[in-house]
Amino acid sequence: MEFSAIFPIRERCLYLDHATLAPLPQPAVAAVGEALRLYQQEGFWQSRELNQLDQKVRMLVSQIAGCQPSDVSLFPDAATALAALFAGLDLPPGTEFFLTAEDPDEARSLVLLLQRLGRPATLLEPARWAQLAHILEARAPERAVVYLPWVDAAGWVGDFPAVAKELKARGCLVVLDGSQAVPCRPESFPELEVEALLLPSHTWLLGPQGACSLITTPELRERWHPVFSPWRKPLAEGASDAACFEGQGVSPLVLAGWATSLELILAEGLVAVRNRIFAHQRTMTSFLLQLGWNVASPGASQPVAGIVLAQHPFFPAEEVQRRLQARHVRVGTLGSWVRFSPHFYTTLAELDALQKILSSL
Repeated sequence: MEFSAIFPIRERCLYLDHATLAPLPQPAVAAVGEALRLYQQEGFWQSRELNQLDQKVRMLVSQIAGCQPSDVSLFPDAATALAALFAGLDLPPGTEFFLTAEDPDEARSLVLLLQRLGRPATLLEPARWAQLAHILEARAPERAVVYLPWVDAAGWVGDFPAVAKELKARGCLVVLDGSQAVPCRPESFPELEVEALLLPSHTWLLGPQGACSLITTPELRERWHPVFSPWRKPLAEGASDAACFEGQGVSPLVLAGWATSLELILAEGLVAVRNRIFAHQRTMTSFLLQLGWNVASPGASQPVAGIVLAQHPFFPAEEVQRRLQARHVRVGTLGSWVRFSPHFYTTLAELDALQKILSSL
């Protein structure tokens, strides 16, 4: 695959911030343009192509996550997906919610929603997975709904399915945020032993903002009452089809772009994509340590997901980000740390160039 033609961002900068937001591949941009043309000419209901896009995305998400298309619900964003799930769950009175989210706005909105629903909620501060494990052990939630990251913002991977099995033994429902994990992790949805998995479109899955899939088990859907009136599948009934829990549909323009990005990942091959991401992480971790950086992300002996979190020996994270931006390198920051998150299309030559740039900051 010729990456230069498919990822035009490479002509402008070395993009290493996929944990925050992915630049669109050129085929996805073209697909959005074609969907807009069809929308203008025929309208949604008159266009068979636009009308079937949601089914296509469901099928592609199921191939990447290792589930059935009927397990996939589509929402405009993660907050709407979680609101639909939390508000519609049939739970015993007094069921507590334990929540953690890297995005503070998302966390606050979820807590406010649950408070309005009269459901007790405990907000766990964003923490590395080692800390979260201690918190869960200390709090020992029972008969609760627990919302956790599969991979935290520093790249540490939760020990699933072991964590899920332990929580389920206490009568808990486990909802997993997979925004930093898929397609970087090899585990399929059934292997995780969780009830729900959230997958937004705009990070490692290379889609435009404005779509989020929520994958659920049939057992969970039997306890989930639709909060919205579905419009894409108004005749969908029963827990056998997750589409019946959706509300106002995702924009067909967004679905067109995301479908093309998912096809690109599948065409490259999930194993090849993961192996390249992991190789990039190992390479970057090695040369950052050689340059004297403090690396806080997992090493070769731990499970990894492509994120390298590191501190410069003396420059603050924002200064490093500014200096790299001036050299046409895009990275993220997380507090006092610089976050590197290269995708599969990053090349070894680009990483060699990055090492030279970092050595002369």
